[in-house]
Amino acid sequence: MIGPIWSIEWALAFRGRRLFALNVLIPVALVSLVGWSKAPAPHAAAVFAILFVLFGTFGSAIPLLRDCENGILRRIALTSITPSAHLLQRVLVGAAVDGLQLLPALGLAIMVRGGGVDLLVLAIAVLFLSLLVAGLVGLWVAAFARSIAEGALFSALAALLLLHASGIFRTPLTGSWGARVEGFSPYAALHDVLLTGVGTAPSGPTSMLVGNSGWSAALASAPGATSLLFVTAVLLAATWRLAGPLQRRLASSP
Repeated sequence: MIGPIWSIEWALAFRGRRLFALNVLIPVALVSLVGWSKAPAPHAAAVFAILFVLFGTFGSAIPLLRDCENGILRRIALTSITPSAHLLQRVLVGAAVDGLQLLPALGLAIMVRGGGVDLLVLAIAVLFLSLLVAGLVGLWVAAFARSIAEGALFSALAALLLLHASGIFRTPLTGSWGARVEGFSPYAALHDVLLTGVGTAPSGPTSMLVGNSGWSAALASAPGATSLLFVTAVLLAATWRLAGPLQRRLASSP
């Protein structure tokens, strides 16, 4: 979906070179410190997943709320650009830019402890879809927040709750309520691929036994990946269907 909003947002992302560089270097620095440390694999994977998801959620919600405060969204609402084209283009270009900025950090997270290229390719796809979910969550958070401070608070709360449901902070017992929830959580696939990349085979509802096809095929067909695709599709459809009310609510924010 290429349009005027995509072109503008893409150009703005690369105009601020200092900010763009910081958005690349800070995740790389954090991943390097944790990756080359003796941190246990579950702890390292949790840190990486939290970093990537918060990066995407805040990166979507805060700019939207900033544009609400300075009146840009009210001006866009007066143009011929439809609400669905405006909001979906913002989310898609945001996920693309965030993914580009996080790519070096993801490469380090997967490769520094011996992950292979095939796993890295899978991780890139999972990361982009996870950032797309995070961007959509950030959009909905921004629509219901009344200030940047509220947006930051709600973004952190939504991201951490979804990460918790995805098994980031604990390993639920097989067959338990937590394990069933993890099987339908959007960030479970990201957690699994990162956990594999840092040296621990994932276990629980989002994992599969590795056969001759290797980890990539196993993780690609795991329930966690299916849930990620499903949640992405549902959020995209809901945002497209309710884009008008969402944009009106955003534009009416003080």
